[in-house]
Amino acid sequence: MSKVLIIEDEAIISFGYRLQLEQMGFEVVGTARSSDEAQAILSAVRPDVIVMDVYIQGDINGLELAQRIHQKDTIPVIFMTASSDPTIVEGIRALEDCHYLLKPVDTDALTSLLHSTARANA
Repeated sequence: MSKVLIIEDEAIISFGYRLQLEQMGFEVVGTARSSDEAQAILSAVRPDVIVMDVYIQGDINGLELAQRIHQKDTIPVIFMTASSDPTIVEGIRALEDCHYLLKPVDTDALTSLLHSTARANA
């Protein structure tokens, strides 16, 4: 079973992702609303994949957090964002081992991406 960390500042959205991922057979090892919470969880647990919004609470955004994560480890990140801003999209594409899905997220696309990234990282 692949382990997933959810980083999303909207509690209801995070809860929905958690339910969806658990129904798909993934183990959610934690949820974080901010970059600080996410870093604290990552110091204790190593997920197989991270599902994250670009815009999160804290001193840094999701793109910067993904850069910091990849400086220490090679955990794939799937960004789920409502932003189609070209600067954000290019920022995600520039990051190693990062993917993105636009909200509202298609469950089949998410499932496929999670399985492929988790397998590649195993």
